[in-house]
Amino acid sequence: MFKKLKPGESEEDVLRMAAQFNAERARDPCFQPAAAFVRVDKCLMFIYCVIIIIAPKKSMFAQRREQAKLGRIASVINQNQDGIGLPSEEIKATPTSVPQKSGAHATTKVLLDEIQENILGDVKGTKIDFNSISHVLGDIVERTGGDRRPAFQFSQQDTPSKPRSIFAKQLLGFSPQKPQETKDQVKESSSIVKDAKMAHEIHEENVNIINRMSEEDIMAEREQLLSTLDPSLIALLAKKRQNNQKPVEKKSNIRIIEAAPKTTPNVSLPDSNPAVKLLQHSDENKWLNFNLVEEHKLAWMRDIPARISELKPGQQFDARFDWKGVLLPHTLKDQEAAEQLDERELYLHGEEADRPGYTLQELFRLARSTVLQQRISAFGSIAGILSIYNQGFYDQVLTLPISKIVFLLRFGLDDNAPAQLEVVSRALANLFYNETDEVLLDHVHDNAYCHWQPTMQVLGNSSADKEGDSDPTSLAFLQRYMNLLTTSQTVRAEVDEGEAESRTSMDDFQLAETDLVDCLLRTNIFQRITFILNNVRPDNSTVESCLKLLIRISRTSLKVARQLANESHLLEVLFTNFLPSSNGKQQFYGQPQPLCLKLMRVLICQHLDIAKSISKGVLIQRMKQLLFLQDNKGQMVRVQIEALRSLRCLLLLGIVDRDVFRQFLPALRQLLDWHGNHCAFDGLGGSGVVRQHAAALIVALVASGESGVCDIEGQALLVESLNKCCCKWLHSATQAEKIKDFSQMTLLSASLYAVAWFSRNALLGSSCFQTFLHSLLPKFVQSSSFVACIQDLAKGSVILRRPMDRRQVHAALPNMGAVLMHDYGPQLIVSESYSVHLLSNLWSLLDISGKPFFAALMQPPVLEPLAEYLRQLSSRLNRVLATNFFARSELRFVHQLLSTDGLETYLERSQVLQLVYNYLCCLSTAHATQIKSTFERFIFNEEYVKLDEQSLKLLQQTCLEMVYPHIIADNSEPSLSLCYTQAPILPPDWPFFQMRLILSNYLQNVQQRPSNIFSENQVVKLTLTFVRELEREGLQIVSPLEKLMYLMIAFMGPDSQFLAQDLQELLRGFLMDFYRQNASHHFDFDAELVDKARFEPLYYLFVEHFEAASYGDELFSSLVLLPLAQKYDNKWRRRIWSEHVQALRFLNCHESLLMGGLSAYLEPVEEEPSLVQLYGDALERQLVRPGSIAFQIAKHHFNHSTSVQKTKLF
Repeated sequence: MFKKLKPGESEEDVLRMAAQFNAERARDPCFQPAAAFVRVDKCLMFIYCVIIIIAPKKSMFAQRREQAKLGRIASVINQNQDGIGLPSEEIKATPTSVPQKSGAHATTKVLLDEIQENILGDVKGTKIDFNSISHVLGDIVERTGGDRRPAFQFSQQDTPSKPRSIFAKQLLGFSPQKPQETKDQVKESSSIVKDAKMAHEIHEENVNIINRMSEEDIMAEREQLLSTLDPSLIALLAKKRQNNQKPVEKKSNIRIIEAAPKTTPNVSLPDSNPAVKLLQHSDENKWLNFNLVEEHKLAWMRDIPARISELKPGQQFDARFDWKGVLLPHTLKDQEAAEQLDERELYLHGEEADRPGYTLQELFRLARSTVLQQRISAFGSIAGILSIYNQGFYDQVLTLPISKIVFLLRFGLDDNAPAQLEVVSRALANLFYNETDEVLLDHVHDNAYCHWQPTMQVLGNSSADKEGDSDPTSLAFLQRYMNLLTTSQTVRAEVDEGEAESRTSMDDFQLAETDLVDCLLRTNIFQRITFILNNVRPDNSTVESCLKLLIRISRTSLKVARQLANESHLLEVLFTNFLPSSNGKQQFYGQPQPLCLKLMRVLICQHLDIAKSISKGVLIQRMKQLLFLQDNKGQMVRVQIEALRSLRCLLLLGIVDRDVFRQFLPALRQLLDWHGNHCAFDGLGGSGVVRQHAAALIVALVASGESGVCDIEGQALLVESLNKCCCKWLHSATQAEKIKDFSQMTLLSASLYAVAWFSRNALLGSSCFQTFLHSLLPKFVQSSSFVACIQDLAKGSVILRRPMDRRQVHAALPNMGAVLMHDYGPQLIVSESYSVHLLSNLWSLLDISGKPFFAALMQPPVLEPLAEYLRQLSSRLNRVLATNFFARSELRFVHQLLSTDGLETYLERSQVLQLVYNYLCCLSTAHATQIKSTFERFIFNEEYVKLDEQSLKLLQQTCLEMVYPHIIADNSEPSLSLCYTQAPILPPDWPFFQMRLILSNYLQNVQQRPSNIFSENQVVKLTLTFVRELEREGLQIVSPLEKLMYLMIAFMGPDSQFLAQDLQELLRGFLMDFYRQNASHHFDFDAELVDKARFEPLYYLFVEHFEAASYGDELFSSLVLLPLAQKYDNKWRRRIWSEHVQALRFLNCHESLLMGGLSAYLEPVEEEPSLVQLYGDALERQLVRPGSIAFQIAKHHFNHSTSVQKTKLF
């Protein structure tokens, strides 16, 4: 027995039940349905169905009323039997239909009354009263086999007062009729001959008579007839004739009305209304009820008036987007542009009806609609907005509520509709997975030393930063103490309390403003993705979007990567469906996905432990299967590229040993031979994906050698084929005019990298690459393609660009900064002609290539562009972009150039020192060893810095103390990941580093720490001497305000060593040079300095120390007086003369030590009444010594000021 359909079941359920019934019918031929269709007479079927459908359950009162009515009908029928009855023979011969007799009319009327009554009844559970059917229909008689009854004719009664529609007129052939007369009236008044034959004869006779008559005879007879008739009768007949002709005229008018939409709307509607073209359609005469144009119902189709409102510069307005997420302009002034963008679907909103597109608020409302298509359209538009936003086109144009959009998308991801999952997951992937960053990371991955993966945690949240603050000698600790001077004590306590607050106490919205990835993890995103991929199984782009989302999450930090690696069920789903052992037939499921392999590679690079846990499964086995496949299609090529990259990472981490690597050797040799035969450097067979595949293969082979798993047998199998490939590609590059594609650069870079490593470390010796090194390489250096690369070096440089990147465009969701914010639009940080990787690997061959290559490289066409590049670095190096993750290779190349003997002869000594200083301020932990070698070669070298050898050694020792902890940290973790922002080790003011230690000791209120091997005198003396020598060479280390602050710190030591004779002379000379160089400089004492104290709190600490331990020193006094000059804000003077007036008694400074002289403190005369009153109070109470600088300043302003009334003068 089959169940009935339930509410909510769809057409698929109906088809399923039909299939079950057919299967049961096939098994048992006697199986019958519960109900079947039977052909019934149309008239009976119509009335029967009406009664069945409409007849409700009736109450007792209704049943009695119905019986009473049926009784009256029966009596009427009996009374009229004699007049309208027909013989039984005729009844049998007549088809069953509704008779057109009066009794039948009465019956039909009663039946319609019953139907009208029963319309409002209950349709459910209707029972049929067959007695009622017999009363209404009478006896049902079967028709004879050969007779066919005519179509059922509905009884229509005319209602002249109510106009009929065009459809009714066409269907019924409507024409106005006279009121019907009874049969008796017709018999008495009719003059029509009822015999048809006789009427036809009379008509023909009349026609023949008229045809024989001429026109004159006809007119004569007409005049004679009219003269014999009564004029009133003629008028009556004429009027009657007009009435008889009206239906004909109305019938013709009907046709005109039917064609009216062609003409009438043009009169009532403007030509700009789209309804005009719609009404002029060729089939409009077939439309129903369109004989009247109702303008108010067509108002929604009217053209929206274009109100072009001029916006003032800087005026803000609501952003509106199209369905692709493109920001639309506020107004369309150009008519052609307006026509191009005039899509009606962009105007379906109430607010600002003249502007196309939808605001974010309107899209948010549509995204929560109950209509699926509206939700999909809204989420699709949001996905487009986020994609364009991550490309940088909306920067400085509009502000997006990213933290709010995340919650909307996360709610949308909870819907299981595949269509909505596809668009919502794409929107989430567009937000978190920056496509530009990832594409650029993949393109540079196959170069030397570019296998490192970035971690993109929100800065300031890592535990490593907090641990570094505990070391009193670390830069982080000193910067923290410098930052304590930026705010007051009360604000400082609030900041400490905020830092101690745990993230678990934040609500979702607060966490979204702080860290979007952490907020997304709180929503159980791993479990939701697992359910989507395993249960919903949408075979569309949802799979790629989910994998992209997981890749971005895994890049966040080591902690998050461990959390993802522990999701065993999710990893099992990924391996089963997207890294299968055999290919399936679906588009995504059962097919190897490159994004799945990329996710595994990112997890592997996070830490050695994660790599071991993932590789224990089927990862290595699936990678081996994929590399053995001989499939040249684009999708499989990309899969093999990711497999080779993952193999490289596993080799560098030591996961793949020699036994496992031997299993990969046949596949690697097979791929190497294929590239040697088919991969062209340019032209046919030289697609970018194929070259990228070849580069990934080569660097994987180098990684096998670096890890030591490629033994002599493996090298014997690979090196010869590798040499042929490298020679082939380098020869093709030599013949080319210019290297145009970045994949070509990558392929050459990987080839040079492989030749350099195997030439130095190969177990077979360097004899295999002799032709490459001594013949092909010198020719390539002399070729036009290489010279073009050298000339484009400065143009494509990352660290020479002026624009800033987008790493912190949204602090809660950092990105890699692959896009630069330029005035002319977003730009990629790495261009197609970026040749740094190629040149870096080429430079590493200097020590093994021999004299021909060195001679070719030292030619002017090569060295002159390089020297110009270094000169620009000495003056225009962008220290912010130097911390970008993509600038690491260029910093390594700069170090190679600085280490090349003879290249510095193209630069002046001041340019070399400035270049070295700028370069040192950009190096991060990954370049810690380069800092040490640069210090030894340039900074602490008597050739560049004129100091004695002992002082240079002491300075070098103090500076290297800042570097050694980073060298140790660089080798502490077995990982292939680095922070996305390469923060420099040395601050820009690193020569003043020891001065920060003095301030740190002062703030902690401690004496000189035992770990410090230098005294206060040595620290100040060495620092000032070193800085003076660097400045004499043309270096500008810090700004004048920063230099003033460090001079103040020199007097704040615990031992007051500034009073010593030798140090006093050094300070005097340094201070006089500073005053002379900045005599006309206007200091901005309210400026914010990065990682440094603000001047105001430091100055008041300095004044307090002056009161306690100045001993009347005149240099100390001159620095206290510097902010009190008249050209600066009077808040400094008010604070000193009110709160620190006792310090003025100790001022002992000569006029020659005042910056700008005494006139700078006297003119113009003070006009602030409160300050003038303070001057008078100090003079009256004798708080300043007579004759001192303070006394002269107070006396001058009090006596000459007109802002207060004075009783006496001083």
